[in-house]
Amino acid sequence: MIVKVGKNGAIPLPDNEGCKFAIGEILLCKLTEDKCLIELEKFSDQSLNNEQIKAHGSLVRVEPLNPEDYK
Repeated sequence: MIVKVGKNGAIPLPDNEGCKFAIGEILLCKLTEDKCLIELEKFSDQSLNNEQIKAHGSLVRVEPLNPEDYK
């Protein structure tokens, strides 16, 4: 799947039952060896605050999309 990255670096997730992520969850982002794909998986510690997520470097929180970011 190819997606358009928003102005703030947001990446839209598929809006279907195949996407098991919910708003507010913390995801671990892994770049594949060939650096062509980003793999997302639910992070084990869902209690981190925004500062801890940022300090980790490879975590993101699922947030609702802002349609203005894609105009």
